[in-house]
Formats: sequence, structure tokens, C-alpha cells
Amino acid sequence: MKIEKERDFSKITDFLHNNFSSPTHWPDWNLVISSYFNTEFYYLVAIENAEIIGVCPIHLLQNGFLKNSYSGQFHFIPFGGWIFKRKVKLSKNFFPLDFFSSYKTFSLPSIAEFGSDYGNFSYIQKKTLIVDLNKEIQSIWKEDIHSKRRNMIRKAENKQIDIQINQDFNNFYRIYEEATIRSQLSILPKEFFKELFVKAQNIGFDILTAELEGQTLANIVISYDKFYSIYWLGNNANGVPNLGQGELLQFEAIKLMKSKGCRYYDLCYIEKDELPHIYKFKNGFTKSEVDVPLILNKSFLYKVYNKAMKWF
Repeated sequence: MKIEKERDFSKITDFLHNNFSSPTHWPDWNLVISSYFNTEFYYLVAIENAEIIGVCPIHLLQNGFLKNSYSGQFHFIPFGGWIFKRKVKLSKNFFPLDFFSSYKTFSLPSIAEFGSDYGNFSYIQKKTLIVDLNKEIQSIWKEDIHSKRRNMIRKAENKQIDIQINQDFNNFYRIYEEATIRSQLSILPKEFFKELFVKAQNIGFDILTAELEGQTLANIVISYDKFYSIYWLGNNANGVPNLGQGELLQFEAIKLMKSKGCRYYDLCYIEKDELPHIYKFKNGFTKSEVDVPLILNKSFLYKVYNKAMKWF
């Protein structure tokens, strides 16, 4: 098996169309990120018998001699790493290093459909929560969603909170700005989201908005392709009470993604110790915790150069 760089994105699109995939791996999303954050973008491909059997998106940033490669958890793309068409045992050969280079790979969750067999491969264990959309909605409601979350959903419905889908982009962006300022994070421009939402051909981005008597309480953005859906962004308006809008938005997202034929709904990261309140909220929709391997490596010369620079 050979590992090569590939910049013919039509080959990648063909592979993803014909195999289990994730929205994070399509050129549609990655090229927008590459344009806005000035990365060199390409794919690593695994080739066997002249056929592509695996793909891995790579964003490269260079700082002098040093080359830093990223795949996943990079400028709003939550997952990277390899997707294979069959089960493949990973080794360091799948993450090639140049002389002065490093890589950080925040891989897709370790579910069978993505094909990566980590075996004894060394990685840092992160976690996410995944809802199995093959189950009937009533089964998800009764078996997966915690009673406290069900009660909050009922509360939101009793308050007559309305969920709108892709209703008003400007309203989405206003709440996104409020939430981002409140969190002291950098605000992405409107044009970034417009380009991503409008131009993407192979993936979707649905905005779900919770409203009460004409007032927007919160919104979330779900990213998805034909098989996999991800809770991508969540924004609360300033100064609104908790009426169960967050729970209702998640339940409506689960139903929406199931109706679109997705196999899984990923709640996108949990940090039990660092972010216990967010973990408790997400854990209220499924108990299915799945490994997300974080793979880090640096070449010998990269380490030597960095160490030497500390002396100057």
C-alpha cells in the first residue's frame, strides 16, 4: 500500500460518494477553510492495486523551516483523519513526516464504518457522543434521552417555542455574533458562512432556530452529508431564560437528520472534566461515548530545531 499526496479533488469526491463518509472530509468545506486561513490544502490517499482505498484531508501551515500539518479540529472543522473503504490497520506510515515537520490529527470517531483500526497505535483518547439514527424516534426518546432532558423538551413545547429551519441567515448571524463576543472568541465574517452554506454541493448546513413570540432564543447549525451529521455550532441570545430551547433544538435536529437518511448524529466532543456542564447536557441525549483519537507526531529535526531556538 502506498501513501501519496492528491490534489485532484474530483478523485476525492468520487471516493466519498461511493463510501461511508463525513461532511468534514469533503473538499467543499475544506477549501473554504483553506481560502480563509491561507493553508496549503491537499489529501493523503492510500492506494492499493491502483485504487484509492482511503483519504485524509491535510491543511499545511509553514513557519520558516517548520511545517505544521493539521487534520481535524482545525478552524471549525471538527474531525479529520482517515476514512477507508474497508478495515485498515493504522501505522505511522499513514502520517508521513518531512525533515522539519509535525502533524496533529484529530480523527473521526472510532466507529466501524470509517474503517480505521487503531489496534496498538499510540494516540490520546478524546471522546464524543453519538446518537444511533437507525433506531426509531420513539426508542431514542425512551431509551437514550434522559428524563430531565425529556422534561425540558416538554417545557419548551408547553411554552410554545417554535423551531424554524433555515429561516433567516441575518438573524442566525446576529445571534452568532452575540454568543461569540460573550465567549471572547474571534468572529468569522458573514461572507465565510455565506460561502460555506451556499456553495457546498456535497454537504449541507441546516440552521435550526428557537423562537418565542417573535423573539429568537437560540440557534444551532448542523453539518451533514449522506451518512453522518454533526452538531457544529450552538448560539444563545443574550439575556434569555432557559425554557428548554436547547433541548428542543437538539431533539428536532435528531429528528431532522434521521429524516434526511443519516446513520449517525454526532454531538461533537465531550470534555467531562474541563466542560462538565456541556458534557452533562450532551450526555442527556445518548450514553454512547465513542473514542476520538488525537494523534500527534514531530520529526526528529523538528524537535531539535524547536529545542535549539529556545536558547536564542
